[in-house]
Amino acid sequence: MKLLYIYAFLIFASKIAVADNFNDLWKKHGGEVLSGNKTNSITKDVDTYRLNKAEREAEILRKKIKELEQNQIRKNVNIENDKSIPNIKILLNQTIGKQGIINGNVQDNFGIAELLINNKPVAFDNNGDFEFSSYVPSSGKEIKIKVIDLAGLSASTTIKLIPDRKQISTAIIFDDLNPLNKSVKVNKNAIALIIGIANYENATKALFADNDALVFKDYASEKLGVPENRIKVLLNEEAEYAEILLTAKKWLKRLTKKNKSDIYIFFAGHGLASNDGEQIYLLPFDGRVKLLDDTALVRNRLFNEIQQANPKSVTVFLDTCYSGKTRSEETLIASRPVEIKAKKQSVPNGFTLFSAAGADETSNPLYEAKHGIFSYFLMKGMEGEADINNDNQITANELHYYLKENVAQHSDDEQTPELQGDKDRVLVQFN
Repeated sequence: MKLLYIYAFLIFASKIAVADNFNDLWKKHGGEVLSGNKTNSITKDVDTYRLNKAEREAEILRKKIKELEQNQIRKNVNIENDKSIPNIKILLNQTIGKQGIINGNVQDNFGIAELLINNKPVAFDNNGDFEFSSYVPSSGKEIKIKVIDLAGLSASTTIKLIPDRKQISTAIIFDDLNPLNKSVKVNKNAIALIIGIANYENATKALFADNDALVFKDYASEKLGVPENRIKVLLNEEAEYAEILLTAKKWLKRLTKKNKSDIYIFFAGHGLASNDGEQIYLLPFDGRVKLLDDTALVRNRLFNEIQQANPKSVTVFLDTCYSGKTRSEETLIASRPVEIKAKKQSVPNGFTLFSAAGADETSNPLYEAKHGIFSYFLMKGMEGEADINNDNQITANELHYYLKENVAQHSDDEQTPELQGDKDRVLVQFN
């Protein structure tokens, strides 16, 4: 029976667990084993307590609401009487590339109602901090910031975002020449005569011709396999008429092994045709354009001197033209008829001839690379770019195709390299 009373008490006790002074109620009833009457009394007291608590809480809530209302009334009065405009502080203003970033803070004595950037609302945190980013065109961009407080007062500022862009050059850039990218076998029987004349004694300058020859020397050794001690270079004043002829008649012949030697000739400088177009001349350093027969080297004579040595093959690269125009577009002979055109001449057996331009065209410079257009792409092609089928060798036909495509493009189709001789001859063989 005692357990039953305890059980009943626990049930009623659960109903008053929320009572802050339950211990007082228990003591009021003697803290003894509960009877039925006492249980009813506790229940009544609990209900009374709950009612009193609810009333107290309602009273507290009414007081809080009244206090809030009074505070709001005071705030509204203060806002209506507010004369202080809000404050905008810019903490960061920068442009990175095409992206502009602004970090700032807005403050007011009674609170911020709205932040507008370029007339569009922007969020800000409880501290008034905000962040804004925008695309910035090359001309820059103005950012208008406006803040409005609860009284309707506003403040504005304008930020100029300045583009932070590096000036990108649109100039055409050509890759550096590099004869060392791929190796070839040394051809111990190969010989090379390289001539480059930029500064003439009696004629206008042939731009970059000496540089063409100087660099081609390395391509002769690194791409054609010619031993260094079998390469002769004549630059500017060294390339006199007599010196060129003596080198062909003596030096080349002495080094040439009959039917075994591969000879390479490179010439960069002025060329001319006779008035009737029958003869083609290579102008030496001391040549005179008005005395071509006496002071200029007839191309066929040079070829005949080389042929007499009975080499296995001869490959000739001529970065010149015969139209009478120079690389700087000056005229070698002022009174010379423009319509003169060199007649196409055959080449001896065993010769492969690359010419920089057609008979009535001009051999142009490539100013950006400081080379003749023909010479630059000749050497670039020999690096491997002319290996169309990627078989690690470059034939005369492949090199000619590469030259035509690139020289025509960079001369506005005013210069077309030509090829005569064995088109299938392998010029470069990579390891």
